[in-house]
Amino acid sequence: MADLPTSPSPAELAPQDVVLRFLESTGRPSEARLYLDLFRAHPREQFAAIAIDANVMADAADAVVQDLKFLAALDLFPTVVLGIFQPADAAAHARNLRRHLDAEGVRVEELSATDPSLPARVTACAGAGGVPVVVFEPVGNEQPGERQEQLGLLLRELQTRKLLFLHRPGGLRQGGVLVPIVNLTTDVPGLLSSGELSRKEALILEGARRLCEDAAPLGFTVAVTSPLNLLRELFTVKGAGSLLRRGARVLKHEGWEGLDVARVRDLLASSFGRAPSDAFFARTPDRVYLEEGYRGCAILSEAPLGSYLTKFAVSAEAQGEGIARDLWEALVADTPVVFWRARRKNPISEWYAKLCDGLMRLPEWTVYWKGLPPASIPAAIDWASGQPVDISHDED
Repeated sequence: MADLPTSPSPAELAPQDVVLRFLESTGRPSEARLYLDLFRAHPREQFAAIAIDANVMADAADAVVQDLKFLAALDLFPTVVLGIFQPADAAAHARNLRRHLDAEGVRVEELSATDPSLPARVTACAGAGGVPVVVFEPVGNEQPGERQEQLGLLLRELQTRKLLFLHRPGGLRQGGVLVPIVNLTTDVPGLLSSGELSRKEALILEGARRLCEDAAPLGFTVAVTSPLNLLRELFTVKGAGSLLRRGARVLKHEGWEGLDVARVRDLLASSFGRAPSDAFFARTPDRVYLEEGYRGCAILSEAPLGSYLTKFAVSAEAQGEGIARDLWEALVADTPVVFWRARRKNPISEWYAKLCDGLMRLPEWTVYWKGLPPASIPAAIDWASGQPVDISHDED
């Protein structure tokens, strides 16, 4: 996947159609379009909040200004938050940010975090096409955790779905390797006990766990990324930092029993671009693993050689949130032998290849398996490749 540059050149920032073409030149244009459409489908104040570290404002303010200018050209106005961890310089950084954005033609309104009318003022500012900058200044012995709790209250009031921390080192790392997704339900103790997180990163992690628990069951997520990768984090499924999110609650159903099949149809249509045929729903599956909000599912049927994964889907809006991993873990916990197929151009083929024990590429399909004894592999390939096509001209 091509990396997004830090920001386009000034000439690319107007008119808006030039900016859109820039997004569509990033290797997976459909992803950029998808996220842009999703962001614009909600009120402006719900787009995102960006908490900017004091070190970022001191050393990389130019990158922040260009990112915010770029987003404003797309009619996207995030709530900028300053002073969560180092409030002493927050007011000065807000003035500096406002001065530079004013010079770029982007309207800014500085708002105090203690203003009782803060949610209404943020909503009004974003609605009028401005960037609301929320400033946390020193208040007595107030600690970062308390400021994070205040931010959480604001985000719940606004119904904001994503919080990004701009952190100079970028995402969280273990053993020098980026941790792309953190399940806040299961992964936090190991990360905190590793000794590899800075104090600030540990505070972000603990605060994210509280924020995501309080926001449940909404799909609220927190991301930690560098200012150089903000656009890539926002506009690509893979992202460019560490995504911190509450583990999905995955429910297991026997067949279609207890399911809203119409919602399953909508989920599959969102994931594949077209719903499966009526014949697919006329066949009763063996098991369905479903995210509680109908944002992802794995559908299995019994086959002569084990379980056959007929559909694995995550809704367009939830892609990139880690739901696929939660579904897969729930599935394999119950399923020692599973095989499946996908079209050769399926965008998640690379991920499937990491999950499986082996695969075979055929002219139209790739067949994958996990737990199959070697002697059964040829028959499984034949069986999978001979299954009916449920979604014409789309990823099956």
